[in-house]
Amino acid sequence: MSKEIALADILKELSNISGFRISIYDTEQNELEAYPKKGSAFCQFIQKNPKALALCHKNDKKAFETARQTEDVYLYQCCFGLYEAVAPLYHNGILSGYLMMGQTMDTMHDSPKRTFQSALPYVDNVRELKDAVDQIPIRSKSQILSCISIMEICAAYITLSNRLKLNNQTLPVKIKEYIHTHFSGQITLDQLCSYFYCSRATLTKSFRNAYQQSILEYITSYRLAQSKKMLEDPTVSIQDIARQCGFSDQNYFTKVFHQKCGLTPLSYRNQSLKK
Repeated sequence: MSKEIALADILKELSNISGFRISIYDTEQNELEAYPKKGSAFCQFIQKNPKALALCHKNDKKAFETARQTEDVYLYQCCFGLYEAVAPLYHNGILSGYLMMGQTMDTMHDSPKRTFQSALPYVDNVRELKDAVDQIPIRSKSQILSCISIMEICAAYITLSNRLKLNNQTLPVKIKEYIHTHFSGQITLDQLCSYFYCSRATLTKSFRNAYQQSILEYITSYRLAQSKKMLEDPTVSIQDIARQCGFSDQNYFTKVFHQKCGLTPLSYRNQSLKK
């Protein structure tokens, strides 16, 4: 049996090959692991300025979101012209974090000057800025793309080996997100177990511990909340509201609504219109 490779070792080897700093973030943009531990001299220097740090965080957030949406490695230039790349990581099919590589300049002759000029408004010590820019790695476009290919392989390995596990709070949040997206259709516990690759016990226990109610209770309350919003529009029939909110038919919708809200949907509509 082959020896399991630790995350820290993966990052170290990838950094040694590429010459870049490699890091792993969770879905909330918190750095979990990195090699080397400290950021580049340029990033450390420029991020002493709160405004520059805010720009970097905004830039990273946008990159993470793009990687999440495309489900692929995303290569981009940061606000100071340095190349970075982000790849999404999954645990049992659920987004659990990001693999990030950076930072480098390309071989264009004016790249150092452009980075220097873009950073200048955020620093007081020009000489220290110049020294920090001089320490930024320089790679050709083909070298950068080759490193991206290696990074993609590492991201796939981390994903396939389920190495980056979800924390205890992530699964209930993802279940909620799924319900919010799919509430108009049928949702069963078996569907959720299949989608999130977990047992029914893990699914239900994690959700109840997080929100003090069952998944089915939450589905019903969320559907009713959405139906109340729709009932305020008199042009939408109650039958259509029942269908769009995931209830099997109007009679069942009316029964559940009356049980939970103390009014029929029609009475609720009439009251809301009077207000």
